[in-house]
Amino acid sequence: MQNSYISSLSNRKSTLPFAVSLVILASLVIATTAAHAQSPDFSLSSSPSNLCVNPGVNAVAVVTLGSVDGFSGTVNLAANVDPSVTNGPTLSPIPSSETVGAGQSVSFNLDLSTTTSTPLYTYSVQVSGLSGGTFHRIVVQLTVAAGCSVGGVVLPTAGLVQTNAFMVSGLIVVGLVGIAGASLGLYASRRKLTSNP
Repeated sequence: MQNSYISSLSNRKSTLPFAVSLVILASLVIATTAAHAQSPDFSLSSSPSNLCVNPGVNAVAVVTLGSVDGFSGTVNLAANVDPSVTNGPTLSPIPSSETVGAGQSVSFNLDLSTTTSTPLYTYSVQVSGLSGGTFHRIVVQLTVAAGCSVGGVVLPTAGLVQTNAFMVSGLIVVGLVGIAGASLGLYASRRKLTSNP
């Protein structure tokens, strides 16, 4: 009888870790499922996400607001162009908010315009959405450069720094030409003075 009691205890000890493991695994699955079910969200995306235009050419991208995990509600929207410079790209107003139902999506245009005076640069167009405590932001790149077309391959940035560099180079050349002219004038004057009796 004592041997059977000892055998029973041994069997219980051997099955106890397995039972505990099952309980822990079941708890993790339940917790994960509950957390996933309680995380409705929304998404923001842009097509295309990179634009390339010549100065004076307009560009457009389509922004899509989508429901994730059964999200349903209103999302407040905002957009801006960075950096903000003189004659820089201008962004047409976008909807201040959009409402989506569970499993649905809505889209709106991101209209950008440039002028022939728009500085060559790669600008960041930031679009943000806020609903309750949930915030998302996407960035659409707008490159303004010669030889671009809307939706084309983004060329190496010919940015404000390079534009300023060209201006500085021009000033240096003008300065050197001025110095050379002054030197030639002084040399001619000296020769004239030395040639007089």
